[in-house]
Amino acid sequence: MKSIFAAIAFLMMSLTSHAAQLEKVRVFAGEKHARILILNSENVDGMETRSSPGTASAPARATLHLPGVTRGNSVQERIPIGEAGIQQIQVVEVGDGLQFTIELDEARTVHAREIGQSAILIDLLPTEGGPDETLPTAEHIEAWLSGVSLSRMAGSPRSRKLVIVDAGHGGFDHGAIGTQGTREADIALELARRTADLLESRLDIDVIMTRDRDIFVPLRDRAALANREQADLFLSIHANAAPNNFSKGIETYSLASATDANAARVAARENAMAKGWSDKSDPLLGRLLAAGTDRLSRELAFEVQRSVVDSLREVYPDADVVDLGTKTALFYVLVSTRMPAILFEASFVSNAEDERRLRTPHFQQTTAKAIVDAVEQWLDRQKED
Repeated sequence: MKSIFAAIAFLMMSLTSHAAQLEKVRVFAGEKHARILILNSENVDGMETRSSPGTASAPARATLHLPGVTRGNSVQERIPIGEAGIQQIQVVEVGDGLQFTIELDEARTVHAREIGQSAILIDLLPTEGGPDETLPTAEHIEAWLSGVSLSRMAGSPRSRKLVIVDAGHGGFDHGAIGTQGTREADIALELARRTADLLESRLDIDVIMTRDRDIFVPLRDRAALANREQADLFLSIHANAAPNNFSKGIETYSLASATDANAARVAARENAMAKGWSDKSDPLLGRLLAAGTDRLSRELAFEVQRSVVDSLREVYPDADVVDLGTKTALFYVLVSTRMPAILFEASFVSNAEDERRLRTPHFQQTTAKAIVDAVEQWLDRQKED
C-alpha cells in the first residue's frame, strides 16, 4: 500500500514539475486593434476565451483561461498598458490554471490561437471595423520567434544586408567629456565612420549612418530610421565614462534589465536625451523583443566584445585593454529597434589612459576592424543556421 501511495505522490510531483509556465507577455498596439503575445515554457491545451461588456462598476474585459499553467517570476500580476484601448492586464492563478484578464476601454472581440511551439497570440478586435494592417501578422510573429527580423519580414526581401551604424550623441549633446577635453560625440562619430566604411568595402553590405557629421539626432529618430529601413542589424557606438578617473575598459550591451548598478548608470547616462522616457515608466519595455531576436543580440554582443578585446591585445599590453565583458541594460535605442541590436562602449574618456588611446587613429581603426570582423562572423553563423 505504501508503494502505491509513493507512486501516486511521485506522479503528482512529476505532473506539477512539468506544468507549463507563463514566461513573457508582449503587446503589439494598433489604433483600435491590439495583439498580445503570450510566451509559455510548454504547449498549452484546452485554453478558453470569453469577453464581457463594461458596466457602471467594472470595465469591459477579455479573459483567457490557461489550464495547467503557472505564472513565472518574470511576469507581474498586474501589467499596466494604457494604449490601444487596453487599461491593464491581470494575471492570476485560479484553480487548476491561470486566468489572463485584459481590462479594456470598451468591449472587443477576442480571438486566441497557438503559434510556434508554445506561444499564444490574442487578437483584440473592435466590434466594428477590421484588423489593423500595420500590425505584424501571425506569420511574421511566428518567424520572429525563430529569430527573423520582424521589420524585414514586413517588407520585400533585399539582395543585400542592411546595417544601421549609430554614432552616439552629436551636436549640442556632446556626451561625456574626457580629462583632456575629448568629447564622446567626436570619438563615437570617428569610430562609426570607420566601421561603416569597412562594412561596405569588406562585407559588401548596405550601411546607413544615423548621423555622419556633428549634428543632434533624437534617440527616437535613430530607432525609427532602423525600423523604417527594415535593417538587419543595429550597431550603436559610444565611449564610456564614470564618476571616477580610474574605471577603464571595454564593454558591449544587449537589451534586458540592467546587469548591475554600473550597467544601470551607463544606460541612464546614454538615455538622458530621451525626454519624458524612463525605464520605470513602461512595464513592457520588451514588447518588441522576442526570444529569437534577444538571443541573436546577445550572440552579436559576445562576438563583438571578444573580437575587439582580442584584436587590441595583439598591439597593446593586456593590462591596458580591460575586458569588462558583455552586459545588458535598458538603452532607449535598443528598446525601440525591431532587429538584433547592440550598444558598444569603446573605452572610458574619463580615464586618462583610455582617453589617450581613444584619440589615436590606430586604436580607432583597430577597433572598427574588430567590430566588422565580429559582424562578419555573426552573419556567417546566421547563414549556417
